[in-house]
Order: sequence, then structure tokens, then C-alpha cells
Amino acid sequence: MSTVSRRDLLAGSAGVAAATLATGSCAAPSSRPARPAASAADGPADWEALRRQFRLEPGWANLALFYLASQPKRVRDAVDFLGAQVDANPLVVPTGMRLPDGPTGWPRVRRALASYIGGRAEDIAMTASTSIGLGVFYNGVRTRPGQEFLLTGYDHRAQRTAAELAAGKHGARVRPCSWFADPATATAEGIAAAVGDAIRPHTRIVGITWVQSSTGLRMPVRAVAAAVRRANEGRAPADRCLLVVDAVHGLAAVDEDAARLGADAVIAGTHKWLFGPRGTGFVWVSPEVLDQLHPTFVSFITGGGAAPLSPGGFLAFEHAFALPVAVEMHRQLGRTRVAARIAELSTRAKRGLIRIPGVTVHTPMAPELSAGITCFSMAGRTHEQIVGHAATRRVRLSASVHTRLGTAVINTPAEVDTAVGSVADLAR
Repeated sequence: MSTVSRRDLLAGSAGVAAATLATGSCAAPSSRPARPAASAADGPADWEALRRQFRLEPGWANLALFYLASQPKRVRDAVDFLGAQVDANPLVVPTGMRLPDGPTGWPRVRRALASYIGGRAEDIAMTASTSIGLGVFYNGVRTRPGQEFLLTGYDHRAQRTAAELAAGKHGARVRPCSWFADPATATAEGIAAAVGDAIRPHTRIVGITWVQSSTGLRMPVRAVAAAVRRANEGRAPADRCLLVVDAVHGLAAVDEDAARLGADAVIAGTHKWLFGPRGTGFVWVSPEVLDQLHPTFVSFITGGGAAPLSPGGFLAFEHAFALPVAVEMHRQLGRTRVAARIAELSTRAKRGLIRIPGVTVHTPMAPELSAGITCFSMAGRTHEQIVGHAATRRVRLSASVHTRLGTAVINTPAEVDTAVGSVADLAR
């Protein structure tokens, strides 16, 4: 077996949050919808202890951890523990892999995710990433020629491409829309109204992004879902407009049950804000619309519900089956506490950036319309120049449409101030 012992794995997270993680429990959640992960033990979290779980490069302020998250020791140890079992006997995969506290496999993984997003395990399909999940959904929706998919240019190209490929296959089309003129001044009411106004009788899918990586704007999913429901009144199932959410930057960064937002499908990778093992993701499908989708791949997950939508094959099972450890880690931290920490840091970043002459913050200031990504630009400077200058100050930023500063729960106020200071230096 592995050099990682049962005792080491269970003890590895003892300091993650002083009041809640002393036991390092990896207990399997209930199969029915559980109390939301927002419920956490009383007392403040020990963020510095959590930070010590990560092998972050010393001396650097990494404000780009949302690209591909660093793995906490607790998750790394679980992956190693399971990987040793596969190496010792590959037949352990179908016969039963174990975490230190008990068996693991697809049923436990789906139960763990269901408990976190507030849904049912049977409504979850497993994938290796958000991009694969989007392909599974768009390709699987029963679509007639002449129907259309609505998206915006602010959605990630993974969603736009999935929609375009599926539309070309089904004789449908993708219609670009705009939900706001300026993300920084957008409102929930205005966005929902724009979505409602854009829907036509032949609109089959409205695709949105929970937290846009290109603007940092957090879409008001509940309000959009209400607009879609109104548009669906009187429609036959085959004509129903489906709301799909790319949730990868909202999952574990926003204090909401993703399965209870009112969407028809929620798709996310778990290797970002949730700190899940790399190469893991899921598709949650509302049972009301499951019959509107058909599988694209052979599935190796048995059972009904959304399971047949899961792409099969020989995967990195030690990664996939370690996912419950990351979910339990977040459950013990408390989603409310995690989201509040992220909001605190992102608000600090926005307030600092907005004071710098020549800097424009494109992400809404309101916490309810933003999360952990702050996007900005500087007059007279390219995004590459901003990112490059920050690197000379040992600060890691990233760029997409705008320069991006990400505030993960393991970042610190001092790191945010250092990053803002590097931008201010360049502006002088």
C-alpha cells in the first residue's frame, strides 16, 4: 500500500479549521438531500492553518488560484492512498476501493456532491471537467432544426463552442445576446429582463455563466430562472426553453445550493474553488427535464437517473474517488464562512483598485453580483504589461478579456494589498 497511512490521512486536516476539522472526518453523506453545506461549526476559521495544507510557492502572492487550484494535503493524501490500491491490484477498481473511513466509488462521490449542492445523487452525472460536461449537455439535448441557443460573448469559449458544435449537428443556431451594457453597472433586474426579452418561441436553451471569468460578474441565476419559467408557460416539453448554468466559478465560492437555483442543468468542474482532485466534474440535471437529454458516450456508472449521461472509460479513479474528501473539507469549513471570506477579500481588492488613477474595475462592487474574480484594466497599459509587472513584485495575476485578480479562501488580506500595490506602482 501507500506510505500514506490511515492515521496520516485522517490527521492531515486537523488544523484546517480549529473548531471543525480536528477529527479529519471523511464520513459519507446521506443519500437524500442533506442540510446545506452552509451549516458550519461555531467559531472563527483558522485560515492560516488551512493555508498550510497547500504547497504554495514561498514568497509569492498567488492571486490566480482559480485557474487550476493547488491541492490541499488532505486531498493529495487521499489520491495517493487510493492510487496505491490501484497500483497494487488494478481489479480493486470494480471490486471496491476504500478511503481510510470506508468504501468509495461512484455512489459515494455522487452522494457527496448531492449533499453539497442540495440535490439528489441520482440527478448527477460525472465528468472530468466543466468543458466535457457542457459538451454532454448541449450534444444531448433533444433539439429540432430551427431551434436556437442563446449565449453571450462573455460566456467562456467552452460553453460557446459546445453550443456551436451541437447547433451545427442538429440544424439549430447560436444567437449571441447581451444581458447588460456594462458589467460594472449591471443589475439583477436588468439582466433578468434582458433574458426574458430575448427568448423566442423557438429558443431551446439559454446558457449563462454563474460567475463570468471574463468580467467577474455573478449572474443572478434565480432571477433569470424566473424569467425562463415565465417564457415556458404553455409550452410543450419539446419546445421548452432550458436554462443551463456553467457554475465552475460559483461552486464553493458562492453560498447557494446550486441544485436549488431554478436552473435545468448545472455544470461544473470541482478542481477550482472546491479544491477537488484535478480531472473531476459533474452535470446536475433537473429530473423534470431528464427525458429531454440522451447520452453521448457509453457510461461505466450503473443506475438510472442522470448516470447514463456520464462519459465512461478508464479514468483516473484515484482522483475521482477522492472527491468526497474535498467535499467534506468544505462542509466542515462551512460554505457560508468560505463565501464570506472570499467576498471580504474581493471587496478589499475592488476598493483598492478603484482608487488607483487610470484603473477601471469591470466587476460589480455589490457582493451579490460578484464572487472571487475581480476584473480590471488600466489606461495605456495592456493586460500582459500589468500581469508582467506584477510578476516582478512576486505577484501572480492572470488575464482574459481584462486583467484578473482572484481571491481564493486561502489568500490573505496582505496578499491582496501587495497585488493592488503592484498595480498602483505601474500606474505612477
